[in-house]
Formats: sequence, structure tokens, C-alpha cells
Amino acid sequence: METMVEPRAQRRLALVAWFGVLWGVILIARLIHLHVIEHESLQLAATRQQEHIVDVAAGRGTISSGGEGGGPLALSVPIRRVAINPLRIPKGGEGFVTSVLEQLLGVNPATLLGEINGARESRNGYLVIREDATAEEISRLKRSKLDIFTFEDTYRREYPKGRLAAHVLGWVNSEGRGDAGVERGLENELAGVSGRMRMLRDSRNRDYYGKIINEEKPEPGWNITLTIDEAIQYAAEKALKEAIEKEGAPSGTVVVLDPKTGNILAMASYPYFDPRERPKTDDDMLGRMNLTISAPFEPGSVFKAITIAAALETTGLRPETIINCGNGIIRLPGRIVHDHDSYSALPMTMVLAKSSNIGAINIGLTVGNKRMYAYMEKFGFGDLTGVQLPGESGGRIHPVRDWTAGSMGSVAMGHEMMATPLQLAQAFAILANNGKLVRPRLVKSRQHPVTGRKEIIPVAAGEQRIKAETAIELRRMLEQVVLVGTGKEARLKKGYTVAGKTGTAQMVDPRTGKYIHRYNSSFIGLAPVADPAIVVAVTINGSYKYGGVTSAPIFREVAGAALRTLGIAKDLIEEEPVVKPEREVRREPAAPPQVAGIEAAADEADPEAAPQAGPRAPDFQGLTMRAALAKSAAEGWRIETVGSGIARGQLPEPGAAVNGGKRVRVLFRQ
Repeated sequence: METMVEPRAQRRLALVAWFGVLWGVILIARLIHLHVIEHESLQLAATRQQEHIVDVAAGRGTISSGGEGGGPLALSVPIRRVAINPLRIPKGGEGFVTSVLEQLLGVNPATLLGEINGARESRNGYLVIREDATAEEISRLKRSKLDIFTFEDTYRREYPKGRLAAHVLGWVNSEGRGDAGVERGLENELAGVSGRMRMLRDSRNRDYYGKIINEEKPEPGWNITLTIDEAIQYAAEKALKEAIEKEGAPSGTVVVLDPKTGNILAMASYPYFDPRERPKTDDDMLGRMNLTISAPFEPGSVFKAITIAAALETTGLRPETIINCGNGIIRLPGRIVHDHDSYSALPMTMVLAKSSNIGAINIGLTVGNKRMYAYMEKFGFGDLTGVQLPGESGGRIHPVRDWTAGSMGSVAMGHEMMATPLQLAQAFAILANNGKLVRPRLVKSRQHPVTGRKEIIPVAAGEQRIKAETAIELRRMLEQVVLVGTGKEARLKKGYTVAGKTGTAQMVDPRTGKYIHRYNSSFIGLAPVADPAIVVAVTINGSYKYGGVTSAPIFREVAGAALRTLGIAKDLIEEEPVVKPEREVRREPAAPPQVAGIEAAADEADPEAAPQAGPRAPDFQGLTMRAALAKSAAEGWRIETVGSGIARGQLPEPGAAVNGGKRVRVLFRQ
């Protein structure tokens, strides 16, 4: 038996041995496979478990003003943001977490608890609890061992000038992207390119800050310089705010353009807002609308300048042509139009100066529908200006085929059409630039943040839209609006000539579709008249008063500040103070006073020597020589003319009593 069992045992032992050898071979083969053949793929998988790719935020480019002495209007400041994942907080552990964070960060536990619960309900795993944490605060949070934190190196957008130019700049949303204004319009240039960082993380999915394996550095966005001049922008916002608060109107705008370059020197839209605060409601968003580009309205009488431009170029009407004003009434198909004053007839210059509706309608009827529509297009109405801002409206003009038999009664005086304040400023810039259209320009240059390479944004080539002589003639006519017409409140009394037009358009109630007794009151002007350096468009929305009363004074304040800021030379001789000689007992008359370059007549009486009971001197200022002579003849006065052009001054002054004959000396200058 023993001889038979032993071979069996030996065979079993041999079998076990062979299995052991086979197992060993398999094990060795597997090890070789893992460590040699699959080494790289397994190492990559292990690395992926230990490493974490983190996006590194790029700083947004700086936005700066372009005026002399200007500075940053928007810039990015590096911060460390702390967020928690509410979905990783155990149920019932909310109180403990809020208590810990109250001790470590000083947060309000009740407020934080509400935010945590709200995030959980919406399945939101990201809740920012500290926007700009200090190094000490982050160190305390890490030592807390709570597995809920995310720490981010990012940037906060700052607006160091506060509300200044907020509608131009816009703001950034919670993701750091532009939401409005330049911030949105130039998002691609400003945003830059994010970097990437590979970092080690532990078994609890926490990053080891400082243990950076590889890094792709972020590239900041381009630095942008705007054409906005801080000093002019500030003057525009200040004057607009004061006027609107005084008037009790809901909103208003101011646009200041350089007509030769198209540079937007100021763009103000009221009410103002703080771009550092994000909008919370739809009403907040509505209040932040840039009205200068996004809220077209019927411009009213400011459009009469375009009506007359069309007449000067397409008809035989001239500035001195007498226009029938119908004694303040005209019958059109389906309606009757009344004027604000009753004029029987006026020279076309005075139609503009006095803003006669009936006169403008008769001029428009002479021009005709098709030619009027063509000039609306020539002046840029119904088309985008192309400014680098989102949300621009092109306004609205109706095709001629949609005009009714009575449409000219509205169009000629700025109704049945809509335009934005920027479009109106652009239209008057054509007049200021001798008939050439230069598109509005908001971005002056951009600079690469790394290389320092600077790119100047070229000024658009001017496009001749009307004849230069038409623009010059119309500027002279518009000057009469300021000197003797509805825009007297716009007159700059310190050395600059001004041309412009008032406008008062009734507003429509959006609920009823009917006109109400509130107005879009405007004044658009340019200065100096001979060689305009600025165009200023002012509109008060929802005013109870006319444009010559509400908007013209704002123009005066803004234009005066702009001309001084730009260093524009004065073109008008300021009135010298009248020095009254000491009274002497002698027969010879004292030397006559000098007023605006006019010598007083030798036989004028000393105003203190006798009571002033004679006739009152008429007002010749602002009239052409022909008009002044006609007026003097009609009223029985003799005038002595000095110079040529437009009447700039007179002696005796308008309204002064005249003794010793009805005679006035008038100074004319180009």
C-alpha cells in the first residue's frame, strides 16, 4: 500500500508545485504588464486623482478717460474670494457651520443660514461668503477642518470715480463679465485670457495651495482709453442733475461732441447709478438705461433746422424769403394746426428764430415729401450711429409710401419720427462741420497690457452730406435763435458766439396713445459759430416747460465749461464796462463811452444829466444789416452802421430811452 500512496502524493505535490510556478509566472507577467506595458497610463490615472486643474482669472483691462489729466474710470483689483458648498453640509449641521463662520469671519449667522437653505433648495453648490478675504481669515478657515470651502484668486471691478459716466461704462455681473456699456460692448478686448494651474489635492479633495505643478499664466485684457473728458462729463452731469431736480422731471440727457473728430466728450443720462452695485430688480435695470442711445423720442422743433437745410438745397427759398405763417393757423387734410404765436409772415430766418410751426410746415410743403425724406436720411435719422455701445436704437422714420396727405404738417416740425439724443447731436455736428458727417467715436485708443503696444483708433473719414455753404448759412440762421429768438437763455455772455435750436415736443401717454401736457424739452447748439469746436445736445424728458426755458440754460453751463476746458479761443469781443466821467461844469460834452467797439454819438445826453423820457431804442442785435435797415425804416429810426455781417451790439442799448433824435449806432461783425 505504501508503494501505491507515495506516487500519488508525489503527483499531488508536483501538481501543487506546478500551480505555484504557474501562479508565480502569471503574477510576474502581471507585474511586468503593470509596471512596464501599462506604466504610463496607470501613472496618468494616479496623477489625475491627485492633481486638480484650476482656472486662473485674468484681470480685466483698465478703462480710462481721454481728456487732459484724466485717469482710470474702471479697473480690476486682485482679491481672494471664499465660497462654500451648501450641498456638502450634513443635514442638521447648518447651525454648527454658521456658528463657526460667525466666529471666524464675523458673518451674520441668521442671514447666512437663509442663504444656505436657499442654495440647497435650488441645488446650488456654490455660495460666496467673503468677496475679499485676508490671508489671516483664509488661514483660520483652513484650520477649521471643514470640508466645504473653495478659495479663489480673482479680481473685483472698481470704479474709482463712482457714478461718473456710469451709463457709458456699464458694470460687470457676478461672473465678472460686462453687463452693459463699454464693459459689455468691448467684452472681448477687456476680458483677457484666463490661465490654468495644476495643483495637488488630498484625499478630502482639498487643494494644497502653493504646491503648483504647472502653470499657464493668464493674460490681462486690453487697456481702453475713451474720448470722454472727465471735466466736461462732470460739468454735464452736474448741470443736468441740478436742472432736473429743480424742474421735477423724471429724466434727461446731455451729449457733447467734437464735430470734426466725432469724439464724444461727454454722455450723461439721468437718473444716475453706482456701477459698483449690481441691479436687483427690473426697475433697477430700467433706471440704468442709457437714454442717449436707447430711448428715441419725437424731437419737435429742433428738427426745423433740418427742414430748412432741405429747403436751402432743393428750393429757391433763401434766409430772407418771406414765409406765409397764416396768422398762426393752417388747415391740413383731416386737421387744423395752430401756432404758439400768431405771425402773418416772417423771413425764413425768423421762422427758425421764432420757431413758427406754420412757417416750418409751409417750408416743408415747398420741399416735398420725397426730398424731405432724403434729407432725413442724409442727416443720419433712422440709422445707427455705430457708437461702440450695446443697445443703440436707430430711431424711426417712416418710408414715404406710408406718409399721409397731412404728414408734412408733423414731419416738418419734428413729429411722426423718432430720434435719439446722440442722433440729434450727430445731425447738428454735420452743420458744425461744414456739411460733413463724422460718426461719433467713443474709443480713442487701446494698449496691450504685456507688450505695451498702443493702437490709436483712427477718426472716421468725413462724408459730405450737405453743401458747406448750406451749413455755414444755416449756422448764421441758427445764431438768430439765440440772439433774438426762442434760445436766448443759451447765449454765452463771456466771449463766444452760439447757434442752436430749441425744441418742445409733446409726450404721448403710452396707455392711451394721446398727447399729454408734458414735454421732451430740448436745446441743441454749437459754438463758436464761425468754427464750431463743440456740439451740445440737451433734453429734459417729462418737463412742464419749453426747451428754451429748461434746456437752454443747461447748454449754457455745459458749453461754457467745455469751451474753457478745451481752451477754445473766444470769438466775441466782450462788452467793456461803461465808465461814466465825473460831472464837470463845462459846455463841452464828455468823451463818449465805448460799447463793443461802437463810439457813442456825440450829442447823446449824459444819462444822469436829465430824466430819460424819450422813445425807447429798438433791439437790432442779431439782425443782418438788411433786416436792421428794414426795421429801422419801418419804426422811424435812423441807424448808423459800423462794420458788416450780423449786429453784435448797439448804442443806446435796446430799451434805453433816447433823447435828441431817434438815432442808434449799430456794430456789425461777421
